[in-house]
Amino acid sequence: MGRNSQRRRSARAMRKIRATAPDLSEISRVRTAKRLRADIASWMENPSKGPSGSFIEGEHASDPAMVFTTLMFWLVAAREQITEDQAREAVEWVSGTLGIVHDDLVQAAGFIGHPDAPTITLNEGMEHYGDDPITFVLYMLLLCGGLVATVGDGDPDWLRQFDLAN
Repeated sequence: MGRNSQRRRSARAMRKIRATAPDLSEISRVRTAKRLRADIASWMENPSKGPSGSFIEGEHASDPAMVFTTLMFWLVAAREQITEDQAREAVEWVSGTLGIVHDDLVQAAGFIGHPDAPTITLNEGMEHYGDDPITFVLYMLLLCGGLVATVGDGDPDWLRQFDLAN
């Protein structure tokens, strides 16, 4: 009886861990990327409104860790395909179109190879934006939108080439 009781406790503990762990499955990655592209498409229709937060809030919110991972992957993968001038142009577009403080945006623009971005760790970059990691996520989303506007000719599906599922 002791072994069976221990097995049941272990099984319950594993179910509890699985229930609280973020879903990093293929389906979750695809859904997150699709939602982010849809949010960027809405934003590109009216850039002055800025990006929405529906990918983190709302009825079907995405896992924040997956949103962060997807955005980070898009930016780092884009860095391999764009020039420093294109990175600079994306930052200028976001700054000029939305009135975002250029220096704040440049802090996150190291991911896309912006020549003026400081060489800092991910933790140092997040600390720059304060205690709220959502602010850092927003700047990554802004950079993705800037890349779509300038390099991707306004087509959010341009990001699809950088999806984790590919």
